[in-house]
Amino acid sequence: MRFQNSYQIFHDQLKLYSIYDTLSRPIIVSDNIRSPENMGAILRLAGNIGVLQTLFISDKASTFKKHKVNRTASGGSEKTNWEIIKANELMTSMPADYTLVAIETTTNAQNIYQFKFPAKTSFLIGNEIAGIRDEVIKFAGHKVYIPIPGPISSLNVTHALAIALFEWLRQQMM
Repeated sequence: MRFQNSYQIFHDQLKLYSIYDTLSRPIIVSDNIRSPENMGAILRLAGNIGVLQTLFISDKASTFKKHKVNRTASGGSEKTNWEIIKANELMTSMPADYTLVAIETTTNAQNIYQFKFPAKTSFLIGNEIAGIRDEVIKFAGHKVYIPIPGPISSLNVTHALAIALFEWLRQQMM
């Protein structure tokens, strides 16, 4: 029984890798992240999912202590393509054929589980306190929210990003 479970896990991983080789890579855009630990966690997720690039719109990120970012990133800062940009550089920093999807509880946002992600998706996440700034969210072609049934109505920004990235992957594999 144990061997059979290990074989199934191995088989499922091989299937995932072969499918994933045919997919476009997502992009992560983070607006005004406030902590080096969350920056590191975003880079780790970028490495987990194999993103094309990660863009940090921030004036503060360049002041973060590198060891705090690297410790949380677990190699993501060295193994992924990332840069710090200004808000007015966003649309020229991404490939034109990518659709920017904001993960934000806002007016006109769709339930993430009822939204069909484009193959070439750029995920836009916001600040841990204030969310995505108006000057940045205006670039989003779509807005999605994650339904939260419990008494606490928000998620850590990196948890929300993880849910969105793996929902995108699930949809692409179908």
